[in-house]
Amino acid sequence: MRLEILDAPVEAEGWVGAVLCRDILDGDGHALVAKGRRLSEADAAAVAASADELHLLWLDPGDVDEDSAAVRLADAIAGSGVNVQRPVESQVRLTASRRGLARLDTAALVTLNSLEGITVFTVPDGMPAERGATLAGVKITPLAIPEAVIAEAERLAAMGKLGGHPLSVQSFVPLRLAAVVRQRISDDARRRFEDSLRARAAWFGGSVASVEYPSGRVAAVDAVRRAAEVADLVLVVGVASVDPLESTWTDLIAAGASVIRRGLPVHPGSSYWLVKLGAVPVIGVASCGMLSRRSALDLLLLRCFAGDALDRAFLAGLGEGGLLGPDQAWRIPNYGGRRGEQ
Repeated sequence: MRLEILDAPVEAEGWVGAVLCRDILDGDGHALVAKGRRLSEADAAAVAASADELHLLWLDPGDVDEDSAAVRLADAIAGSGVNVQRPVESQVRLTASRRGLARLDTAALVTLNSLEGITVFTVPDGMPAERGATLAGVKITPLAIPEAVIAEAERLAAMGKLGGHPLSVQSFVPLRLAAVVRQRISDDARRRFEDSLRARAAWFGGSVASVEYPSGRVAAVDAVRRAAEVADLVLVVGVASVDPLESTWTDLIAAGASVIRRGLPVHPGSSYWLVKLGAVPVIGVASCGMLSRRSALDLLLLRCFAGDALDRAFLAGLGEGGLLGPDQAWRIPNYGGRRGEQ
């Protein structure tokens, strides 16, 4: 690459083919030609109208201009469920082609951004994304970059853990939910709870198979068994989950359910419990989780509908960002109202 400053006016042969390093302005300070453009004879009138000197960059063989470099870098980063947009002001945006869970290879992102001149900025890993949502911006900071740097970025991106592309959108699985409510609530509270549950399931493309309000200890366990026969995920709502002798918990264990975890490093939701009845996960949800604006339940639903297991390692990792205050609302899907609210 070669830099050059030319005083105006200058003949076309002195600048055609060069990359403009700063805007060409008119007398009112408005841009006639934006920086980054590779000048051609079509820009002659603008060049002639400017009284400022020209700041030019001449590309050598093997140099890549910023738009071309950004597109190549974006193509290397974008995986399944991600669309690559056209460059705008030398930046390429990556958007979601479907509703799903944004998955980011954070180690690969750090490696890419460690290369001189490479700039990639994204949404956080695990963010629920609507179709069309912006997931990342990709650009190079100089006006041009050596081919070797872009080739190295492409090579490193292909070595990532997410199928050779550091950014993807994981599709949701249309699961069937069932709920067994273990406390007496009013008809209005039932309606609001069932509307909230259906809104959650529908956002993921799933459905609610059943909702039961059993009375009595034996009836409750029987209801959970029935729910596990028709659903992929069962919620037992309104349990006294801090009580080690709570009947639903003890009866499910006695019935052969296997324990996943009791208590979660999340607030609200720290007193939830999880077991498996056969192959079906069962989540014990405290009363406060029935109509909560955001709770551990939302994080667990995201995990399940993404097709991933509720394993111990995932649950232990919920502690980072486990204070689900308003600042964590980005982690909760917009189920039809404001983000993270029912």
